[in-house]
Amino acid sequence: MLNIIFDDPNAAYRYGMENFLTQIFSLEKKIPVQMSDLTANNISTADIIVKRFSAGESTVCQPLFQLRNPQSLIIAVYDCRTVPFVTDLPLCITNILFLNRKSSLEHIRKRVFSGWANHTTGVPDQLPRDCANCRQPKLSATEASVAAFIHAGNDVGYIARELQIPEKSVSVHKRKIMSKFNVISNSELHSCLKLIKNKIF
Repeated sequence: MLNIIFDDPNAAYRYGMENFLTQIFSLEKKIPVQMSDLTANNISTADIIVKRFSAGESTVCQPLFQLRNPQSLIIAVYDCRTVPFVTDLPLCITNILFLNRKSSLEHIRKRVFSGWANHTTGVPDQLPRDCANCRQPKLSATEASVAAFIHAGNDVGYIARELQIPEKSVSVHKRKIMSKFNVISNSELHSCLKLIKNKIF
């Protein structure tokens, strides 16, 4: 029995992903599949975790993933235009397969089978239990202040006046924040800051 758990029971993509994964594993590979919602109690029993990542979210700590089985595979569905860099991910996110929601079903099918095959034949990762060396992006004090102002909907001029620094400096800090969270547009930045505000500033 293949245990697949989802991070968001209300996500619009879930119904389609459930049917898709059931089809490719149950019908094609003849492996029975069980689907459930992600909880702290069942994450350790998951073979596959399907999680939707919004822009920038993959760069932020996922503490619940510390509880998962080191042999589990994360299927990360993302909406943003840029693929997250695996080397930039927090240590708790390993054994991960990124899938763009806009990819064709055949492309996703091939990637899932390839990811599952590589995962089942490889050596399980040793999940880190010490977060001291985590690669989660860290903002400087000024960057955190700029991020908080941007999250509140303020423009560069207002932020510069409030922080008493040149507008050019605010723009530089903004670009650094966007680079750290791998986002490329103002809309992605705002979505990212909304998701991570309690973890970063």
